[in-house]
Amino acid sequence: MDAKTYRPAGYDTDLSDAEWELLKPLIYPAGARRKRGRWRDPNSARACLDAIRYVLKTGCQWSMLPREFAPKSTVHDALATWTEQGLWPRINEALRTKTRLLLKKTPCPAPLSSTAKVSKAGSFRL
Repeated sequence: MDAKTYRPAGYDTDLSDAEWELLKPLIYPAGARRKRGRWRDPNSARACLDAIRYVLKTGCQWSMLPREFAPKSTVHDALATWTEQGLWPRINEALRTKTRLLLKKTPCPAPLSSTAKVSKAGSFRL
């Protein structure tokens, strides 16, 4: 995918440009390399993330992924790699912090606030 020709597929689950700029350093660190020394294309990572969000939102099967997205094997491999790297909690933290700041709230809810729930064991969950 050429950086100049990438366009989101047009689904509600596609990342906005602002979201992508926030997540790009997490998903595609500067100077990162693929196996065999090839440079990774940041737009292919964005296309995979758009496809993963589509599958999670719609609940469709991998084999039913629309043709506008990358091949299902590529997307699934990206999901497995990012899960193995522990990327999802960092993505969640970045998006939650940005959203809370836009809503003029503190970046992270206080442990005893109404947005933090206490489980039966007494520990706090967000």
